[in-house]
Amino acid sequence: MNINIPQERDSIRQHMRQLRMSLSPQQQLLASRKLSQLLMSQPWFQRAHNIAIYLAHDGEIDPRVFADKALHRKKLCHLPSLHPLKQNHLWFADYDGPRINNKYGIAEPDPKRNQMLNGNQLDVVLLPLVAFDEQGGRLGMGGGFYDRTFAFLNNGKRAQKPKLIGLAHHFQQVAQLPVENWDVALDAIVTDEKVIPIF
Repeated sequence: MNINIPQERDSIRQHMRQLRMSLSPQQQLLASRKLSQLLMSQPWFQRAHNIAIYLAHDGEIDPRVFADKALHRKKLCHLPSLHPLKQNHLWFADYDGPRINNKYGIAEPDPKRNQMLNGNQLDVVLLPLVAFDEQGGRLGMGGGFYDRTFAFLNNGKRAQKPKLIGLAHHFQQVAQLPVENWDVALDAIVTDEKVIPIF
């Protein structure tokens, strides 16, 4: 049965990406505003100082409205950047710092012109999901960047920071996703319609 999992994951990924890309700019903006309201109401947001977000592409739910409000409330927002020395790992830099396009064509902080932070220096990390289930199963783009970067959270001591919060449109929920042993568990999933506590 495990033989079918990669194909299943690939077909789910393709289907969800098509659904996301079909949203109009107005639908995306409305989803972003609803997402922001839910994120701002969470206790972990009130306590957080360093928050990592992402620049939405490929139809991902956009945390930009949230970022603007968080910055207004004097939170420090950061963006991920491909780590130059640790393959398939991320590190993080100021949201408003100088950016370059990485090898995937995605804008990211320029490591040469920003002060970079490691994942354990963050309080909260908002990461994009391609699909998710109620149990916290998640599907990303398949690169494993977040799993490798935050693998230290898999040691059973989830009291340590950061909190990992997956973001997605509500329609990206599926009944159940296969979980791999390298998947780092999320603390919660937030969509434009609800908050799902996991951990």
